[in-house]
Amino acid sequence: MNIANFITVIRLLITPFIIWLILSSYYKLSFIFFILSGFSDAIDGLIAKKFNQITVLGSYLDPLADKILIVSSILVLGFIGIIPSWLLILIVSRDLAILGAVVISWLMESDLKIKPIFSSKLNTLLQFLYIGLILLDLSNFISLNILEDIIIPYFTYIIGFFTSLSWFIYLILWLKNIGIINNEKKL
Repeated sequence: MNIANFITVIRLLITPFIIWLILSSYYKLSFIFFILSGFSDAIDGLIAKKFNQITVLGSYLDPLADKILIVSSILVLGFIGIIPSWLLILIVSRDLAILGAVVISWLMESDLKIKPIFSSKLNTLLQFLYIGLILLDLSNFISLNILEDIIIPYFTYIIGFFTSLSWFIYLILWLKNIGIINNEKKL
């Protein structure tokens, strides 16, 4: 196992601790560990690229670690009433739909190529920022009314939009992959 994959595994292992911190109302610590986890995501990617440590294992582990951290954080923040239920349902449903599409494609013996698209990468980044802002607000490291009253509520709708957009784009790509939508243009 190379250094980049090791960092990703540590990120996977630290996620339950972050979730426990949130559930236990240790918001300052949960914010710190969440930010460290986000930085480790950037660091393992840089190490993998710079030192030619890109592996098949890493290509699966890295997005899995991101999804586990994001979805479990969203679920817990929704559970304690911080995130609106409609957004929680949208985010989790999108990820379950993508997982379902992969399983269906596998059962159909389709040659599904899973590549992250720009809207999905942007969506992941925005979700990280969103959770980070919420934990920052809960932690009381800084007291900004604008964060709770304006930034987080507007960000909620931005996350909803980009999650829906990403879901729609993946749906179209999947429908093309399994042949429901024709890839050829007719002149």
